[in-house]
Amino acid sequence: MSMGPRRCLTLLFLVGAADALGIHREGAAPARPHLLGGEGGDGGASAAKSPTAVDLDLGSFVAVGSASATRRWGVQLFSVELPKEHGGEVACVNCDISAFAKWVQATFLGIESSELDAASPGTIADGQKHPNAPGYKRWQEQQKAGSKFLQLDAISEERRQPVQAVAVRNLGNLSVKIQGLDPTDVEAMRPQLQRMWSERRLILGPGSDPLNERMGFVEALVFLARGSPALLVDDCGPAMPHCQTLISNGLKPAASAGMLYNALVQSFGPSLLEKHTFNSSWSAEEERVHVQALLSALKGGYRFYRQSCLAPRASPSSSGPMGGGCNPRAASELIGRIACRPEEDGPSDGCVYSELRQCVGGACDASDAGSTAFFEYARLHGPLALFQTRETRSHVMGQCEEFSRAAYAMLASLGFEARYVLDFTDHVWVEVKLQNASGGNTTWVHADPSEGVLDQPLIYEKGWGKNLTMIFAFTPWSVEHVTARYTSDYAATVQRRAVPEDVLQGVLAEAQKRLERELPLRSWGDGAGSLSRDRSFADLALWGHFGDAVALPTAVAAR
Repeated sequence: MSMGPRRCLTLLFLVGAADALGIHREGAAPARPHLLGGEGGDGGASAAKSPTAVDLDLGSFVAVGSASATRRWGVQLFSVELPKEHGGEVACVNCDISAFAKWVQATFLGIESSELDAASPGTIADGQKHPNAPGYKRWQEQQKAGSKFLQLDAISEERRQPVQAVAVRNLGNLSVKIQGLDPTDVEAMRPQLQRMWSERRLILGPGSDPLNERMGFVEALVFLARGSPALLVDDCGPAMPHCQTLISNGLKPAASAGMLYNALVQSFGPSLLEKHTFNSSWSAEEERVHVQALLSALKGGYRFYRQSCLAPRASPSSSGPMGGGCNPRAASELIGRIACRPEEDGPSDGCVYSELRQCVGGACDASDAGSTAFFEYARLHGPLALFQTRETRSHVMGQCEEFSRAAYAMLASLGFEARYVLDFTDHVWVEVKLQNASGGNTTWVHADPSEGVLDQPLIYEKGWGKNLTMIFAFTPWSVEHVTARYTSDYAATVQRRAVPEDVLQGVLAEAQKRLERELPLRSWGDGAGSLSRDRSFADLALWGHFGDAVALPTAVAAR
């Protein structure tokens, strides 16, 4: 039987789509695995020879060859079996067992412990990551130690967590089960753990990747690109069904252009926006003046999160010595990550996860029965939710990730061409396309909204003393390696990352090909893929690396 041209074209499209999505067709050779370095017919030997067969250990961000893909270590799982009326089992991976037990008591049983505080009284939140971010001192010490960021097949000893036998520890009125899981156990329990995550009954302990996740380097770049923001123009064409919309988190609509502009008006007022809306008649110097003004307005209008106590002030009328609630200037400690609360986990919120934290240092009024030392700090990607933090979090927008996404939304809404930039040594900013200061064509210019600075690309290397490795600029359809723009010694960055230039170029070429040719993993407009509760552990580990700006507690295991 013969087929007409239309049916033949349809069949070719379906076959191509199946190949792009990695679906095996009967009678055809198996498609290459989506995660690089997977096993093939030769046991992975051919994959290991490919320049793109490089995986990332998502906890240490160490590059490892596919041949070592099975080398993982165990984890500790703490769990409490609650009565059914309280939700059943609650668990935590690699967390502080004491803090976990106290959170369970306070959250599910309504019992506040009098021993919540782990720090000395009067502790004030002043955590630093760089001069304007938490965790800076710890990060700075690691940088001065000369540790390499990407070093092939070299994973630090602290990642080799011991696997312990099953035990039970009684804490207060709770019996906490302690279970050591080897990699095989983790894989067997993964569906159960993923379900518990989606139900907000699982905490992932401190550290960006407590479950020792791996992801192909190409896969990671594609994922980050598709998760970057982009404001689509009026005439975006039939291939883009969300014109006049800001997309993010896997090509999902996050805000219409009108909603975004209204949010900016509410935050900064119409006069500032009108004054700094892009005008093609501006000179190169004028462009920079206007962009600098917008960066300064964003930095001045919102606050950077510095590990402070954001626990709600439940009972302001309390007669206690602190007047009820918790001291917002006190410090807090991280317990782990948890899926975002339903009210913060809508498609437009872009909530990746929430940091479950506890206020320390006598931060909370013990006489206020309505207060709790525990709170959740949501890591938001959605521009509307970010600008609304002036009300929901008293202008505490977040950290470099949140400020950079807000800056992109602001610049793009006002007519500037911008893109999202990730420093793999843990920092985020944007670039904006401006006229060359010396005249001629346009160029991408560094813009760091966390610091409120423009066109200072060497600030990280020269000003902060960072040992840079790799920096990438993203749009949902492109990835560019831009490290050379931010260093005066590119050869040193190559040595530190320990990934040869030809391997990196091969990775970039493959990632770009996939961004241009592959269908998205999830359909357009489906909000489910952007919800915190639906995210995979690999997704969480990857974003956790860039969002993790906290000093780890001294105890991360049962002691």
